[in-house]
Amino acid sequence: MKAVLLMLTLLLTSFASVQPDQSKRIFVSEGDSMSPALNNEDRFLVDKTYYDSHPFQRGDIVIFQAEKNRQFVKRVIGLPGESLEYRNDILYIDSKATDEPYLASVKNEAQEQNLMLTEDFGPITIPEDAIFVLGDNRLNSLDSRMMGPVPFNQIRGKMTIKLPSK
Repeated sequence: MKAVLLMLTLLLTSFASVQPDQSKRIFVSEGDSMSPALNNEDRFLVDKTYYDSHPFQRGDIVIFQAEKNRQFVKRVIGLPGESLEYRNDILYIDSKATDEPYLASVKNEAQEQNLMLTEDFGPITIPEDAIFVLGDNRLNSLDSRMMGPVPFNQIRGKMTIKLPSK
């Protein structure tokens, strides 16, 4: 009987110490500023500790604290220390044209309507402690063009997986 109680106690103690993974969280997108990658009410998983051990990469989709009670999801376009500029719908990083393959479909749609997807701006140099982010739906996105570069301390995590629709 003592052996059974001891085993039961050990078993319950080990279950009590198991914690859910607090580094991952499900988010739901609001609006279409990241369309077509994310649409309104799309669910996606965010790794809140990813950047503790990995550098930011151009093309990453990040969550950041934009306002006191509001987080935004956008794509990393500019990295610390880079100079970036948009001219004639082309991204230039350190004066070199840079491809953005994730924009191919929306860029074609904009061109069919005789619109530029991204208005000209820059050059702007990204501070060493910040990144520059844009929504994929450049015609309808509040992002670094208006808010400026996003400091590292406002980054809440990296999108890792888009979840299936409910």
